[in-house]
Amino acid sequence: MFRTRILVFLVALCAIPTLAVAEKTTPAAPPTDEKITLSIELMRVMNFDQTMRTMQSQMRGMMEQQFESFAKCPSAQPVMREYSGALTDQIMGNLMDESLKVDVAAIYADVFTVEELRGIVDFYHSPIGRKMVERMPELMEKSMLITQDRVKAMVPELESLSERYASRIREAAKTCEQDSDATESSTEE
Repeated sequence: MFRTRILVFLVALCAIPTLAVAEKTTPAAPPTDEKITLSIELMRVMNFDQTMRTMQSQMRGMMEQQFESFAKCPSAQPVMREYSGALTDQIMGNLMDESLKVDVAAIYADVFTVEELRGIVDFYHSPIGRKMVERMPELMEKSMLITQDRVKAMVPELESLSERYASRIREAAKTCEQDSDATESSTEE
């Protein structure tokens, strides 16, 4: 049950939109240097680094709150807080890596044309665009709270769903192990 709740929490966390990226239906041309440069500028004017730090702080708070329900015993609460902090640090340590910025910039460069990137950068340099960036942490926090509340309400259903599939998954995994063992023994002969 503990693993189910962590999984549910992490799924909800991943569902929270942190970056708005438009969807294209046709394959894009490989990004050019200009597109990458514009994409990096877009991330800069959107305060990507600050957004990630805010997300880390909010995630830590959400995880501590989520884990409080697991630690009914007062002596377990400090351990749960430490665990939620370590878990948050691990997740965010990977997400705050510079390579993520490169990957996200490549996505923007892939999805948007040079003209679109210029227009979006111009928007974020405008007064209303700067206002949007300024208010984004508040929007994210409120979105996260709504998502968290909805996921909490779904926990019993998700646990039931997990329980219904757990034995089938275990049985399927055993079949895979048996198939793997059979393959290994036939290659050894």
